[in-house]
Amino acid sequence: MSGRIGNCIFKTGYNEQIDAVVKLPKETRSCIFGTVLDENGLPVADAVVKLLQVNDKCDYPIPLTHTFTDDNGQFLLGPLCPNTTYMLKIFKDNTQIIRKCLKVSCFKGSCISAATAGSDNESTGCGC
Repeated sequence: MSGRIGNCIFKTGYNEQIDAVVKLPKETRSCIFGTVLDENGLPVADAVVKLLQVNDKCDYPIPLTHTFTDDNGQFLLGPLCPNTTYMLKIFKDNTQIIRKCLKVSCFKGSCISAATAGSDNESTGCGC
């Protein structure tokens, strides 16, 4: 997931155990964590999971990013903007393409959006 919500810098000494308590600021962006299964309910490794932004009733989606499933068929995408409709497309060899529109809410900070897709600039959260 892109976008850092906190960092912590420390220096170690000799023969020390550092007991750290890290307090992160409130995170209001969303992410999607999912699992791709085949028709037998078994995990699908190395499937391509594409994230697209939908602007009007799932018509003409805008490609944003993609990832691959791990050995357990799991994937993670984000951070996602609030009040934005997304679509997932999953591809694996002869696997049927699945379209699923998603909507998230609550947001502060940068996120994946059509405005930032393909650029090095992250959204500031304005107009996402």
